[in-house]
Amino acid sequence: MAEVPARARRARGWIVFSVIAAVVIGFAISIPIVNDVAARDVEMRLLNLPIPEGAERIDSMAQAGKLVGNGNGMQYLGALLIRGDDTVGELQRFYGVHGGTVGLSITVTPAEDLDGFHGAGGFLAHSGERGTFVVQAWGNGPGEIFEEFDIRGH
Repeated sequence: MAEVPARARRARGWIVFSVIAAVVIGFAISIPIVNDVAARDVEMRLLNLPIPEGAERIDSMAQAGKLVGNGNGMQYLGALLIRGDDTVGELQRFYGVHGGTVGLSITVTPAEDLDGFHGAGGFLAHSGERGTFVVQAWGNGPGEIFEEFDIRGH
């Protein structure tokens, strides 16, 4: 058996190192992307629900991170900003019926009473105008490994 030249051993070493580095870096980059996709899935399920008659959808958004509460952990939020003449109770009943069909936990808050979410942007960052409502849906993530290694959840 012939001895492998030093140059070939070094080349193999660099190839192995490059593959390991690509796997580690790729995993680290994929974590927030996968969690953002999970939050957008919650938003899409919320967008696929009907809106009450006479209501108008103004905006929607998705956010992944530690948005409310203390401690560690990821939360996946989809939200709609709607304008309508219904009361909070009527909207809560409407979305309570429809949200259960897609497995979402939905709450409705008058946009003017919104206190803002930690780290959230868009219409969730500040209170809104009278007659508008924020419809919030909380969903589940893609799995524990993605939830544990995303720095936004800590």
